[in-house]
Amino acid sequence: MRPPETRKPLETRHLSDAESAALARFRAGDRRASFQDLMRPQLGALSALARRITGEQHWAEDLVQETLVRAFRGLDKFRGDSGLRTWLIRILVRLSKEPSRWRRGEKAGPLEIEIPDSMSATPEDRVVERELRDRLEEALERLTPRQRAAFHLRAVEGMDYRAIARSLDCTAVAARMLVLGARRKVMARMGRHLDV
Repeated sequence: MRPPETRKPLETRHLSDAESAALARFRAGDRRASFQDLMRPQLGALSALARRITGEQHWAEDLVQETLVRAFRGLDKFRGDSGLRTWLIRILVRLSKEPSRWRRGEKAGPLEIEIPDSMSATPEDRVVERELRDRLEEALERLTPRQRAAFHLRAVEGMDYRAIARSLDCTAVAARMLVLGARRKVMARMGRHLDV
């Protein structure tokens, strides 16, 4: 006879032990410190996705900030049906569809700082690398916001299609189609630049 399956309570089923502990402290009244403990590990992923969706650092920061505000307000109601990162990405993606809810002030000008990837690259290599990066960014900008988000979640975050579907509030099949459509469009734009 098999032993009964042990399951975590609903609130912690998809959370790490550290996240579960911080969430319990948050709900017990230690809101500021526990919220920071919960959000700090998520900021890199949220910022990268926000930059991919908005295309600009200034707007990405506003989008992440508003995502965190919404998360703070809604964390008491977070049921744990998904992982914390998936829940935060859903908030960010939903907000990204309504820029008037998170854009603040005037658009800041782009800050161009070139940081070399390696010290041994020749000037020619850097020019080719920069050209490819520019073409990739151009190809990504031509995608719809949902395609950009799906592509980013798959390529950068390494999420499977079910996780992407939960993040974008669609089916796994629709998530797969978004990623495949994005890949096709990117490859069509990049094709001539990738022939070596």
